[in-house]
Amino acid sequence: MKQDYKKMQEEIMPGRETQDWMWDEIEKKAAAGGKKQHSWAGLKITASIAAAVLLFVILIPQTSWAEQLRGFLKEFFYAGASAGVSQGIAQNVYEDEGKYGHVRMQIREMLSDGSCVYCNICYEALDAEGEKWLKEQKFDGESIRFPNVTGGWALLEQKEQATEKERHFALYYENNNGKFQLKDQLVTMYYPMYKSQGIGAVKIVSNLASVSYRLVGEKSPSQYYEPRCLVVSRLSYAIFGKDHGISAEWMDKDGTLHLKFSEGFLAEKGEDESDREGFVYFEGIPLTLRMNDGSKLDMGYVPPFFDDTEGSYSSDLLICSGQFNVDREEWYKIMPIDDPGALVSIELDGVHYDLVKEEAPDAE
Repeated sequence: MKQDYKKMQEEIMPGRETQDWMWDEIEKKAAAGGKKQHSWAGLKITASIAAAVLLFVILIPQTSWAEQLRGFLKEFFYAGASAGVSQGIAQNVYEDEGKYGHVRMQIREMLSDGSCVYCNICYEALDAEGEKWLKEQKFDGESIRFPNVTGGWALLEQKEQATEKERHFALYYENNNGKFQLKDQLVTMYYPMYKSQGIGAVKIVSNLASVSYRLVGEKSPSQYYEPRCLVVSRLSYAIFGKDHGISAEWMDKDGTLHLKFSEGFLAEKGEDESDREGFVYFEGIPLTLRMNDGSKLDMGYVPPFFDDTEGSYSSDLLICSGQFNVDREEWYKIMPIDDPGALVSIELDGVHYDLVKEEAPDAE
C-alpha cells in the first residue's frame, strides 16, 4: 500500500524544476506582502499552490508529459534503451508563435551528445484559425531542418500523440564528422509557421558527455593509415588517426576533383589499381568494442570516411564515425552503450587496440 502510494505520488507530482519554480514564487510573494502579513500571505499562497497542484493532477491528461516522453524515446531507441539516456534530456528548449500567431511551435525535449540531436517538437493551435492551419498543413522530410548542419536527418510524425490542438514530431539529426562540435552551439532552424517561414536560433543542449581514449597497439591495419584516438559518448563514436598516404586526389576531364585511395594502399589490399575508387572496405570496416565487465559490442561493418579532420584530436584523418545503431534499415534508431567510460579495448579491421583514457581536447 505504501509503495503504491509513493509510486502514485511520483507519477502525479510536477517535476523538480516545476516544484522549484513554485516555491520560488511562494517566497517572492510572501516577501512582497510585508512583515505583518508574512505568515498569512505564505499560508494563502501555499494553499493556492496546493490547489493548483491538485488541479494539475485532475485536469492534465494521463497521456501528457510522460506519454510524450515515452513516445519520443520510442521513435529513436530500441526497447530497454531509454532508462539511462532519459536523464540527459533537456526540456522546454525553444518556442515560437511566428509572425502572425495562431500556432505555437515548441521543442519540448532535446537529447544530444554534440554529434547527434534528437528533438521532440510540438505544434499547438492557439485558436480556431490555428486549428484549421495545423490540420491542413503538410509536413515532409524538408519541413523542419537545420540547413547549415551537414549530415543525415529524419522527421517522423508521432500520430499517437496528436490531439485536436496538437501535432507532435520526432526530429533526428546526425553530424557525422566525428567532432561532437554541435555541443551547446546555436544553430539556425527552419520550420513552417502560420502563413510564414519560421527561422530561429536553437541551442543544441548537450547533457551527454564524451570520453576520449588513446589507442595502444603493436601494429596497424595498414601502413597507409594509423588509428590513434577513439572519442565516444553513450550515443555515438569516432575514430581518428594519421594519414600515411591512404588517400590521393585526381581530376577528371571536366575539372571535377575526386578523392580516392592511393595506388599503394590499393596494391597493399590486393585491389585493382586501374579502378580509381577501388573496392576496399566495400562492406565497411569491422569494429568491435569491449567493456571492462568482459562484454563486447560487435558493431559489424561500420562505414569508413578517411576524411581530413584539419588536426582535430592531434590527428589528421577521420577513419570512421557513427551512432550505436543495430539495424541498417532504421539507421536513426540506436542502442546506447551503458557507460562510455567503461571501454577497455577495440578491434578495428582485425587489429586489437587497448584503450587509455585521455582528456578530450576541444574539437576544431
